[in-house]
Amino acid sequence: MNKKFLKLKNYNLFSRKEENNKLDIIFESESFDTSKALIEINKKFSESEVAVMYDNELLEWVDDDWSDEYDSEYDWYVYHNNGEAQDVIITQMVDWYSKEFKMKLDIDDEIKLSEDIKNHDSYTFLN
Repeated sequence: MNKKFLKLKNYNLFSRKEENNKLDIIFESESFDTSKALIEINKKFSESEVAVMYDNELLEWVDDDWSDEYDSEYDWYVYHNNGEAQDVIITQMVDWYSKEFKMKLDIDDEIKLSEDIKNHDSYTFLN
């Protein structure tokens, strides 16, 4: 893979040549603003849409024998899991933002954005 790096003001410009010869440009910000990212994520993912995504993902983490001891899949999940379904949904949201806005987030920015998503009024059920 041929990579070129160029420093421009507050951005590192990274370009990579794709198989189909298109140029993919990703901006890596030195000072990432999670509040702007959260606004865009909230525009794309409504509370009800995220709730449906969460409900569907939660079912992927529930054992088939949940009804032996629990009233619902949710009750089983809460007792047996450690937030895996929430993490999957939050990762999908962060990945969407990165791809949509061609942002290469470092691990600290991903963690901060993930925490901000969990604490956002629309997504508190992911916390």
